[in-house]
Amino acid sequence: MKRFVIYLSGIFIFLSILLMDKEIGILIGLVLIVLISFITESDKIWAWIPAVIISWLWVFLIRNIYAAYGGLRYSIFGISLFPILAWPTLLMLGYFFFELFIKHESQFIRWLKMSFFWAIGLITVETVGYNVLGIHLGYGTQFQGWPILNCFHSPWWMQMGYFLNGFIFYGIVAFYLNKRKQRTSK
Repeated sequence: MKRFVIYLSGIFIFLSILLMDKEIGILIGLVLIVLISFITESDKIWAWIPAVIISWLWVFLIRNIYAAYGGLRYSIFGISLFPILAWPTLLMLGYFFFELFIKHESQFIRWLKMSFFWAIGLITVETVGYNVLGIHLGYGTQFQGWPILNCFHSPWWMQMGYFLNGFIFYGIVAFYLNKRKQRTSK
């Protein structure tokens, strides 16, 4: 319950700031999630390491594409701060949530379930981000995006990368978590 109240407070603060300035609200919201997770989810701090490595490797590989987001002005080394902070944070938010509800002895089944819910969450976040928050990748203006949902305005390989980032991360989490549980139960 305490964890729920803390996250709810963080969401309220994020939404309040978002109403004032979209980019600052998003960046502060992401930082709040990181800080709250270090306080309330200290047993999962290890998972930030693969989340950051996978995310930052992805952002570095396609850094030229992430150079411009419509309406977002803060960057570091020519890369928008938004993907630098958003990728690992969203992977970890998924992990915090999935870990609560996905219980299965089989590592493979746990990974499949986490990957399935990652895909649904990713589609939801992309749809809300594009259509409600107005987060538009400058590079994406040349791509039509998915019909009906009006999201994923990027080439097919980039869309595949979005899903693969989560599949790889949740594979690491599912298999490492099981090994970690086995070690602590001995």
